[in-house]
Amino acid sequence: MSSVSVFLLVIAAIFVIGVVGEVMFGKTGVPDVVWLIVVGLLVGPIGGLVSREALVRIAPYFGALTLVVVLFEGGSRLNLRELSGAAIRSTVLAFSSFTVTVAVVAVASMGAAGVGLLPTGWTWIHGLTLGAILGGSSSVVIMPAMSKAGLSPRIANLVNLESALTDVLCVVVTVACIHVAVSGAADISGAATTLGRGFGIGLGAGLIAGLLGLLFLRMLKNSVYGYPLTLGGLLVVYVIVDEVKGSAALAILTVAVMLGNARSFREAFGLGEDTQLGEGVQAVHSQLAFIIKSFFFTFIGAMLAPPWLLLALGGGLGLLLLAARIPAMAVATLGGGFSRGAKGVVAVTFPRGMAAGVLAMFPFESGMSHTRELPVVVFAAVLCSILFFAVGFPLMRSKLAPEDLATPAAAPQATPGTPEPVAVAAGSALSPAPGAVASGRSPAVDAVLAGPPPAASAVGSSGSGDTSGNA
Repeated sequence: MSSVSVFLLVIAAIFVIGVVGEVMFGKTGVPDVVWLIVVGLLVGPIGGLVSREALVRIAPYFGALTLVVVLFEGGSRLNLRELSGAAIRSTVLAFSSFTVTVAVVAVASMGAAGVGLLPTGWTWIHGLTLGAILGGSSSVVIMPAMSKAGLSPRIANLVNLESALTDVLCVVVTVACIHVAVSGAADISGAATTLGRGFGIGLGAGLIAGLLGLLFLRMLKNSVYGYPLTLGGLLVVYVIVDEVKGSAALAILTVAVMLGNARSFREAFGLGEDTQLGEGVQAVHSQLAFIIKSFFFTFIGAMLAPPWLLLALGGGLGLLLLAARIPAMAVATLGGGFSRGAKGVVAVTFPRGMAAGVLAMFPFESGMSHTRELPVVVFAAVLCSILFFAVGFPLMRSKLAPEDLATPAAAPQATPGTPEPVAVAAGSALSPAPGAVASGRSPAVDAVLAGPPPAASAVGSSGSGDTSGNA
């Protein structure tokens, strides 16, 4: 069989397993990304179909595109109107979990450097960078689980929004640490100047690009070219801001938040009634996001290769992530009347995912010394945390009180088929945009399960179907 044939078969297998994994997720509770990582292990270190050297060469290109998609997805689904009120506990959980994790991982990494597991040039800024990379839980794993677990909106929304917020924190703080390390700003004033300049450029460029995007939304709403132009614009913004040494991630995030909250900005600036992301843009983005998610977790599995000591270190950090989660959970649920079972669910809902995987490649690509093998450590920690979640979540869910479970009418909805599929109650900070389909699965899975279209007379009488009008 030719190499081209093998290549095509591997791609086909990744797509099929990605779809089957989502279907099996609903039946077994095992996250679909676990199966994708297993595929990566089979085609990489076990089967030898893809060499690690080849993956390292494509990592910068794949990582940058994935970061843009992840930030656009997460940012466009943050509802600014809800963040100040309904999401107070999620914000507390996000910041406390992130802060504790960064501190614990930084200290542990310095200990690992002391015994020779990490390079002798490893410093505290390296440790803080690693902590920031692993600082947040992954909405790519958590949100689909919440959509299928039947939890009360109170619990589901808490961890859903927390995962979206920590994705943002991970990106911003990691990029800041890398800027400080690469610029060599050792003093506080120099570091502050470096960060201020990078963030200022990123925020300013993002605001300008976001305003331009709002002006074009009405024209792109019903256009078949809406998504290509949107994605192309995001990539151009990323390149320009990165070239002028600004925070490209912050710029993309700013644009995404503005476009995702277009209605709020419409009212503020008087931009017209139809200023919002079109259904076509969201639908195409969800398909692309599903493809990128499938490839990226396969990529993580393929990169899980020796040195074994670094893999073991990553596994140990995965355990520390769970330890760091417990005090953060205690702070966020304090005085909230959460049952012991609910607290257990929040405690084990800590898997890492795409944000950590993408950011793991950034330090070395940015010229940060002693970080060549950092992705191996991060990928092992990601896998370990996902496995802990896969085992712990069903156990903790079985201990929930009846009031912690959703009634059929209040079951969380989910925006399908993205690396960040949103599963929340109506009116939450992550509720899908108007017109979005809310089935709890990716469009690829819906296509498999839908079967033939129902007869016209049956439309409206079924308990399932298109709920786009419910947004």
